[in-house]
Amino acid sequence: MRWHRPARRWPWLLLAAAVAGLATGDVFYAFGEHTVADACYLAMYVMVALALLQFTSGGSLLDDRARLIDLLAFACAGLLVIWVFLVNDAAELGQISAADVIGTVLLVAVAVRLLLATGRNVSAGLLVVGSVGLLASDIAYPLAPGSWAETGFRVLYVTWGLAALHPSMARVTQPMTPRPPAWHGHWAVLLVVSVATPPLVLFIESITGAVEDGVAIAAAGAITLTLTITRLADAVTLNSRALARERGLRGANADLVAAADLPSVDEAVRSAVVALIPAQLVRRVVFATDDRQLALEALPPAPSGRRPRSWWTDESASEEATLVCPLWLEPLAVARPSGGALVLTGRRDALAAARDALEVLAGQAALALDRISLVEAVGRRDSDLYLRAVIRNTAELMLVLDEDQRVRYASPGLHDLLGDDDLSPLSTFADLVDPDDQGQIRRAFATGGDGTMFCALRRPDHSRVLVEATYRDLREDRLVQGFVVTMRNVTERHNPAESLPHREHLDDLPAWVNRRSAQHKFRY
Repeated sequence: MRWHRPARRWPWLLLAAAVAGLATGDVFYAFGEHTVADACYLAMYVMVALALLQFTSGGSLLDDRARLIDLLAFACAGLLVIWVFLVNDAAELGQISAADVIGTVLLVAVAVRLLLATGRNVSAGLLVVGSVGLLASDIAYPLAPGSWAETGFRVLYVTWGLAALHPSMARVTQPMTPRPPAWHGHWAVLLVVSVATPPLVLFIESITGAVEDGVAIAAAGAITLTLTITRLADAVTLNSRALARERGLRGANADLVAAADLPSVDEAVRSAVVALIPAQLVRRVVFATDDRQLALEALPPAPSGRRPRSWWTDESASEEATLVCPLWLEPLAVARPSGGALVLTGRRDALAAARDALEVLAGQAALALDRISLVEAVGRRDSDLYLRAVIRNTAELMLVLDEDQRVRYASPGLHDLLGDDDLSPLSTFADLVDPDDQGQIRRAFATGGDGTMFCALRRPDHSRVLVEATYRDLREDRLVQGFVVTMRNVTERHNPAESLPHREHLDDLPAWVNRRSAQHKFRY
C-alpha cells in the first residue's frame, strides 16, 4: 500500500487481517486447540466478506453488485440443497465442512466477478487463484489429511501476498463511472427463492426426522439474509444518489436559465457542484470560460480524436484526481468559440460516481454561456441597427470598432469621404489610415481609455484626408462592447496645418502634415 498507493486501502487491510486470522487458526489447529482455530477461521471468512464488499463498493461495481449478490444468494441456496440431500448421504463426504465449502464457493464467485469487472488485472487473477486453492484444500483435507492436501492453503498465502505486492493492486480499487442497470423482475424472483430456501430445507428435515444439518442450514440462512440486506441497502443507496443528483441538476438548471452574466453562471455552477459532491471531497473547482484560462492553469490538452465529454488529467490510481468537463456544444460553437471547461480536483471515487452528472452540468453551463453570448450579439446588432437608422442621413463621420479594432460599423458620411462604398468585413481602423499613423493608432487603442488624435485617412486613389479623431472606450458597455470613434475633417485648405484650431498640437500631427508644413516655411 505504501509503494503503490491504491485509491482505497480498507479492502487490502481487511484482506491482510483475513490472512492473519487464517494463519493464527493454523497455529492453534497444530497445537490441538480446534475450538480456537475454528473461531479464527470464522473470523477469517468475516474479514474476507468485508474486504470483498469494500472491493465492490465503488463506481460501476456497486451498480453491478446487485446481479452478483443475486447470483451468490442463489448459489448459496443451491449448495445447501445439494449438501443436505445429496452430499450428506454419502459417508465418505461426511467429513467435509459444509459451512467452509459454501463460504469458499462464494469467495471464488466474488473473486471471479472482481476479475471480470477490472479486466486483465494480475492482482484480481491472483485473488481468484488463491480462492480456488482454498476451496480445493477445504474439500481435499477432510477426505485425506496430509501435506499434499494442504497445498491449496499454501497457494492461498502465496497468491494473495503476490496480489498485494503487484503494481496492478492499485487498479483493483480504482473507481469507475457508474452504469445503472435496468431492473428485471426475474432477478427479484431469484432473490426471493434464495432467501426462502434455508427455512424450507429446515422444514423438510424437521418433518422427515431429526435435523442433522442445522449448522449448514444456519450458515446458509445467515449468508442469504446478509446478502439480501446488502442488496436492499445498495438499492437504497443508489436511489438516494440518483435523487440527490436529480435535485442538484434541477436546481442548477433553474439558476443557469435565470443567469444573465458570467458571474451568475459561475456562482450557479459552483453551487451545483456542492450539491452533487460533498464539499470536503472536492479540493478545487475551476470554471474557465476561455481556453486561455485553462492554459494559465497548466492543464493538459484534450485527448486526440473525437472530443470526449470528460477526461482525467492523470490516469494513475492515486486517491486524488482531476476531472475536466469541457464547455463544448458543437452546434453553437460559432456563438462562443473560446471553449473553456469545468475542472474539479478531489477524491477520485467521488468524482467518478458523479461524473455523468458533472458532464450534464457542464453542458448546461455551456448552453447558458452560449445563450448569453447570443443575447449580447443580438443586442449589439440591434444597437448598430439603431445607430445606423439615426445617422443614416447625416454627414457625421463615425466608426464602431470591436476590441481587436475591426470595423463593425462605418457611417455613410465616412464612406462618402473615403469614396469607398464597401469596406472589407475584416478591415481594421489601422487599415484605413496612412502607414505613418498606424503606430499611434495601435498604441492609442492598446492603452484603452478616451482620447483625441490626428491621423490621415487613405482614399482608393492614394490621396489622403486629415481628420481629428475622438475615441471613447465603451468595451464595458453591455450594448456597445467596443470603441466609438467620431472624426472631423480638417483638410479644407491647401495647407492642412492652417486649418487646425490649436497650433500648439503640431507635434501630434501626422508625419506627412509636419513635412508639408516645414516645406511651406522654408521654401522662400
